[in-house]
Amino acid sequence: MSSLASRTTALLLAATALGPLAQAAPCPASGGTALTVGTVADVAPGAARSFSINLGANEGVIVDLSSLKPPAPAATSHEEGDGEGDEHEHTPAPVPHTLKLCDAKGTVLAPMPGEVFEKGGSVSSTNDGERLRFVAGSAGQYVVSASASDEPREILVRRRSIGSSPPPVVSAQLDGSQKGITSSSSPMVFSFAGTAGQWVLLKSTSEKDTVLRLAGPDKAGEYSQIAENDDSDGLNPVLRRKLATTGTYYLQVDSLSDEPGEFELSLKRSDAPKPPPPPVALRSGAQVAGRLADGDAVVLYILPVVAGHSYRLDLTAPYDGVVAIGLPNPVEPDDGGDKPDAGFSEVKSQDSGTSGTEKLNFTARSTGQLMVRVKSFGIGETDGGYTLTANDLGS
Repeated sequence: MSSLASRTTALLLAATALGPLAQAAPCPASGGTALTVGTVADVAPGAARSFSINLGANEGVIVDLSSLKPPAPAATSHEEGDGEGDEHEHTPAPVPHTLKLCDAKGTVLAPMPGEVFEKGGSVSSTNDGERLRFVAGSAGQYVVSASASDEPREILVRRRSIGSSPPPVVSAQLDGSQKGITSSSSPMVFSFAGTAGQWVLLKSTSEKDTVLRLAGPDKAGEYSQIAENDDSDGLNPVLRRKLATTGTYYLQVDSLSDEPGEFELSLKRSDAPKPPPPPVALRSGAQVAGRLADGDAVVLYILPVVAGHSYRLDLTAPYDGVVAIGLPNPVEPDDGGDKPDAGFSEVKSQDSGTSGTEKLNFTARSTGQLMVRVKSFGIGETDGGYTLTANDLGS
């Protein structure tokens, strides 16, 4: 057996012995309307519904819950966005969590809290609803629960050939590390105990392009994905977060590569990121001189603007500089970044050349303050110096 395979086997065996670390709410009722494998049943609008199915040992089923409401019209081109976003900055569509499968006593068997992620769990979204996959560990009666809805739906149970089941959750601890193997088709999930108010620093290091997703509980005990990152440190994802609730947290290590690859996951307690320095005042008609210490440096300015006035920003540098305008962003970034622009939400930017003067023109919609950001794509052999001028062109 290869070192990769033996390491993964050891992890999975250890995880199996641990069992689930958190339990979902039980199904609302035992029994319910009997379902026959291979037939469709209506799910009337209103309160949560439960259905019973009889399964044999090691029998696999697929449960589809589908809405009968006509689909919404397709978005027109101007509603679809400009398609210019970073392909790595994405949030997966949330799983609606309307389906649960329990044993006859009401204990939830699928999905488990560690399967809250869109990928790698027993429940996934479909075009018109939700799909649950399950393999019975023993013969007996099982209960399928569909949550309350105002829409008419239908439910279908089909047999499935037994393939790979979701991998078990591996127990981890803060201030420790874990090793594993992941690919785009086989993400791994780790759990750790967190305390409300604690900051954590989570990082996956790999030669492959890995992705980290963090899920946590709310005060009601319900789980949802709360953060995602895939490239804060080169191809290595980093999450730096303040935990909102005491409880068990789940961390998924996914990959953008089809080929399995080793990774090392570090989970550390962390101090809160230091607040960024305040922006520098920028006045219309006055030129300011600044310097970027390196290719990663960022400088922010505050520019007062008047409604209806047009403005031009002139950034001059001997390297590839970028000037942008934006607004304060109060949302903590998923990677806990502490650069000055961690609180900056870009509205418009200008980068037309590799050196010289970048000119950014805009018109203020309302009277107030705009943030201006200066950064670069590398300062080369220069000292990072630049000049910035804001010109009020009038109404």
